[in-house]
Amino acid sequence: MIMEKLFKQFEELVIKWKTSFKIDEFFKARLRLTFYYSITAIIILGGASIVLYNTILSNFTDSIWQNGLDPDISQAIIDNTQDILLNRFLTIDLLIVIFIIILGFFVTQKTLKPIKSNMQKQKRFIADASHEFRTPSAIIISGLEVALQNKKLDFPLAKKTIENTLEEMREFSKLSNSLLDISKYDMEKVVEFELVDINELVKYVSEKNKNLAQLKNLNFEINLKSKAHILGNKMELNRVYYNILDNAIKYTPMTGTILVSDKIFDGKYILSILNTGDAIPKEVINRIFDPFFRGEVARNTSGAGLGLTLVKKIVENHKGTIMIKSELNKGTEVIISLPISS
Repeated sequence: MIMEKLFKQFEELVIKWKTSFKIDEFFKARLRLTFYYSITAIIILGGASIVLYNTILSNFTDSIWQNGLDPDISQAIIDNTQDILLNRFLTIDLLIVIFIIILGFFVTQKTLKPIKSNMQKQKRFIADASHEFRTPSAIIISGLEVALQNKKLDFPLAKKTIENTLEEMREFSKLSNSLLDISKYDMEKVVEFELVDINELVKYVSEKNKNLAQLKNLNFEINLKSKAHILGNKMELNRVYYNILDNAIKYTPMTGTILVSDKIFDGKYILSILNTGDAIPKEVINRIFDPFFRGEVARNTSGAGLGLTLVKKIVENHKGTIMIKSELNKGTEVIISLPISS
């Protein structure tokens, strides 16, 4: 209780000063950490200073009395030394405490930075999720309200309303399932792993997507030669490659090219999916794995922007990495790297 009162006084004192720092919960958390760091430093430093001060003064006093000087002169020397020593200790301790307070304030910024970043991501995620849920909900509610208010509602119109509602509910369910899948990877989760023939898995998914590519007259080239096994979950890896290939087909213009190739390098199986679609701007690539983020081109297609977020989490759950390169007039390349099982 006493420490809390002291902190409140410390906080009020700092906030009263004209400071360039933004006064928010993050700033107050930094103040709290700095305060307790400082109190701890003062206690430790004060205790050490008292012990050291008494030791030095005791040794000095003993040496003065042993010199056999006049008692009055000896006492005057001891008193004068005591004052000097006390002033020196207080000055040094004060400077150290000020240094600790300033250093602690900036060190706590680094300490709390990841927490602040995660909180901001969480808030953005909640806001984006709420927005995505609001759209199908509003369509369903408005559609049903219009149908109920229609006094001439007949069977064909009622059936059409139900079909539209069912379609929106499917989208709603798909979004809910995607959110649940993503949330699973933010918690400790036991996934059954087995030895997977990664080359055969990629071939299988590629062949399944070949028909979709042919509908757009795309040149779909599969060049898979590297035999390797990885420890992973077959269903999740299927999902990863299906999502990447589906995006490549979706965003490659008619008569374009998609090239799927692989190689083994440094104990890792590396898969490349290259397409000749439009280049992705750098600012979009930097956010492409963020939940609900969709670039200008993606906004014209269906989906909530959760596919690549889930893909990244699955790949990382398999101790792998995923990156995207995109250059003007060259296309976009997705590179997935997974450790080979020995």
